[in-house]
Amino acid sequence: MLPDDTEAIAKKSAGMFNDPRVHQFYDSDKHSGKVIANCLGWNGKVAWDAYLFYEADLVWGKTPPQPAYWMHQLKDSWADRDHYHTGDDLANEILIAMERLSGTQHR
Repeated sequence: MLPDDTEAIAKKSAGMFNDPRVHQFYDSDKHSGKVIANCLGWNGKVAWDAYLFYEADLVWGKTPPQPAYWMHQLKDSWADRDHYHTGDDLANEILIAMERLSGTQHR
């Protein structure tokens, strides 16, 4: 999420992913980011650069439930530092979350 985000730029960026499991959309009002921020306890903020992992059988209601695992790349002071990861550390945390949810180990 950058100050110059536009629908055209979002569509161009979406071309980086060629996977039917990936769904992308442009949310000019940041509604989804606000709802996700609220579920993480960041009321009044907007979540972005966040990675959320949920149990496979979890049923969602009108709002997203608390994820089983999550991490982010936000440097803002209000963002939970315990869940802040970047680079190789982020990749490792994503792999750990996937392993825990699938019950397998890939390393």
